Amino acid sequence: MPQVVMLLLHLEGVSFIQWLQTTFSDFAEVLLFLTRMGDPRHAYLVYFPLALVFSRSVGLRTLLVAIISEWTNLILKWMLHGERPFWWIKDPEIYEEGKAPHLEQYSLTCETGPGSPSGHCMVTAAVLWVVTSALVSDLSAAPRNSWKRNPMVRAAPWLIYSFILTSAGVSRLFIATHFPHQVVFGTAVGVLIGYMFNRVQVQSFRPSMCVVLSAGLAVLAMGLYGILLHVFSIDPSWSIKKATQWCAHPEWVHLGTTPFFSVARDSGSSLGLAVALHSILPQVKTARDRTMDSSPEGKTVGVSTVGFLLLLLSLTLSTEYLVLPQEPQTLLYSLVFVKSALLTVGVIGLVTGFSKLIQKKQKNW
Repeated sequence: MPQVVMLLLHLEGVSFIQWLQTTFSDFAEVLLFLTRMGDPRHAYLVYFPLALVFSRSVGLRTLLVAIISEWTNLILKWMLHGERPFWWIKDPEIYEEGKAPHLEQYSLTCETGPGSPSGHCMVTAAVLWVVTSALVSDLSAAPRNSWKRNPMVRAAPWLIYSFILTSAGVSRLFIATHFPHQVVFGTAVGVLIGYMFNRVQVQSFRPSMCVVLSAGLAVLAMGLYGILLHVFSIDPSWSIKKATQWCAHPEWVHLGTTPFFSVARDSGSSLGLAVALHSILPQVKTARDRTMDSSPEGKTVGVSTVGFLLLLLSLTLSTEYLVLPQEPQTLLYSLVFVKSALLTVGVIGLVTGFSKLIQKKQKNW
């Protein structure tokens, strides 16, 4: 029975993807841009720095949720063994030779991990839940006669949140890298993780907790990999072979989408957070959580903050241009681990230094 249900979901999913590709073919570049913005790496390169600049507690929570959601997504992918549309239609047990439906492939189609649940939708839903709920809380805390208390104003962040998730999901379907049920499932789990961790005060963590988290993420992932491979005779790397075999262009297959790449990023970011909690954040425990305020000097602070944020984002995004060796893979994953740890420490250090500078200047005003 479950196999019949999955077959129907896949068949109907392929039909829906074909309709999307036909209907929105003129918007292919827009949809490719949307799927790039939904990439889990942007949780570390964009959303985390952005949130941290405006609120230390929200920024650290965003980082933690990014780590937890991406790692959970990996574990679910290995356990659920989900197919991807672009290779599923090539299965000779489903379609006879020459009768398989055609799905257009794009430069971002050929992801190498299993398909369910969608990592893009899951991580984006989780981290933006934290950011959106923090924004809504700020609006709700405004004086009763403030325009910020208007119900429409407070509803706007959630409407934008829903629009972003819908756009990300449609873009993943359009490029034939996910089935609809995988997008819905990933979004639902992401919302759940964001909700569950939304009140966690990361700054109160002991550094040792994050060291344990860093090691635990790697050990548990490798342990599950070994159990699946040696106990259940299931090769967790099966999806890499499928993607390589059925991708229209070999150069579109990137190791940056492999499961262990995510593990290295999550584990490295956790260790970087531990270093920051030990060496950087203790210096600012008594400092205010917000960088910007509504004081008479607020406009000056606001302009400075926006300028700093643009510079910070340009720095974090530029790290993606670092060319890491693809072979041997152990070296690649080790370098990703180190890079992620340094990036986390660097972002927290720069934002903390900027916050101190702003406070020092305000004392002289």
